[in-house]
Amino acid sequence: MKFKLIAVTIALCFLTSVAWAQDYSIRTEANTNLRSGPGLDRDWVETAPAGAILQVTGQRGRWLKINRNGRELWMASWLRHSRVHDGQPASAAGADIDNCCFLDRQCRSQEEWESGYWAFQNKQCGAQPVPASSQTPASQDAPGVDNCCFIGMHCASDQDWQRGYLAFQRNQCKHPDVHIIGGARFVAQVQAALDLLKARAPAWYAYTIKELKTINEVPAGIVGVDVNQRVFHLPPNHAFLHNNANLDDALVWLAGVLVHEACHIYRDKEGWAYGTAFERFREEVFCQTVQIQALDVFDPRKRFHDYLRRLIDDFYSRGYQL
Repeated sequence: MKFKLIAVTIALCFLTSVAWAQDYSIRTEANTNLRSGPGLDRDWVETAPAGAILQVTGQRGRWLKINRNGRELWMASWLRHSRVHDGQPASAAGADIDNCCFLDRQCRSQEEWESGYWAFQNKQCGAQPVPASSQTPASQDAPGVDNCCFIGMHCASDQDWQRGYLAFQRNQCKHPDVHIIGGARFVAQVQAALDLLKARAPAWYAYTIKELKTINEVPAGIVGVDVNQRVFHLPPNHAFLHNNANLDDALVWLAGVLVHEACHIYRDKEGWAYGTAFERFREEVFCQTVQIQALDVFDPRKRFHDYLRRLIDDFYSRGYQL
């Protein structure tokens, strides 16, 4: 009996320590709204002032569960805060921050938000920016976009954030500054591909519309992107996947093509020039690899992976190396 009692006591101590380890305290760095549930569509309950110490008891997605005087409230994890250890604040690394606008600048427009997001992903925040990576685009590991404020509208208040969140959930965000020029069927197809990209892979959608500003219908046999004007000249056979009867196949293919062409614009901005045959093949292999990475996110069936990999293998078979 004594042995059992000791064992139960040890077990209880262990469980208590595990439960305690899951809780921690944070210090807010600005006035912070606390809500009744984990979402911008949930009711605002109160605002914790800057410097308030809050107890975190759990997390759901990008929302922290807060014990506030015995009440269960929720705080967006991307808001500026620092973790507190033994009553002293630690670094803010625990905050879910993904934009330089949270760190070293005040963003007042959609363009500033976009540039701040990509600057953060490329470690360019602060006084000593790090050159942008020419490898895998930052959007592959980007947090999920869930608000029109990131892609279709400018939010300047908590109310704007709530409207932007609900608008995104209802698929009401507009494609900012993307001009589609062509016949009615062409425009509808490109618009549908952008909608698919936004719904299934919003981070890749943000990556694409950040640089690809005009999509222009041209005759068959002409295809390519003008990296200076950021115009993609697209023939109908690419847009309609050779009149493929399966609309989803056609839209998935076109969405991947749009990512591919945006990749060329990013590469040009990073200083990669391609004039020789070697450089052109290197460029195509790189952006086809990016296209496959994007398809991994929004095409679980991987219906075009083999085709794209065969193209890459064909480039290598011609004797070109990256």
